[in-house]
Amino acid sequence: MPEPALDLSEIIDLYKIDARHMAAQMQAALARWEEVRQGGAARQALRRLSHQLRGSGRTYGFREVTHVCKAMENIVQKIEENRLEPDARAQDSLRRKIDRLVAIFAI
Repeated sequence: MPEPALDLSEIIDLYKIDARHMAAQMQAALARWEEVRQGGAARQALRRLSHQLRGSGRTYGFREVTHVCKAMENIVQKIEENRLEPDARAQDSLRRKIDRLVAIFAI
């Protein structure tokens, strides 16, 4: 007798709730742009959160989340390595990516 199919919808719903919370944390960190520019806790939060969502997006089948978060990680890493100026252009790019995450997980 074959095993019954697993219903992962509840787990996916919980993931989406968590992802929305993480996107809100990203927005809050980005709002502290001077702290991002200076390498403070807000920058570390952006890097950590984008890394976590990148991996979990892949795990749960959200490929676009993985791509968006990889791009965010790359921006933050380049800022950390002084290969990208933490200017308004970088800030706007991060904002657009966070807005995309918010849209992906909107109810």
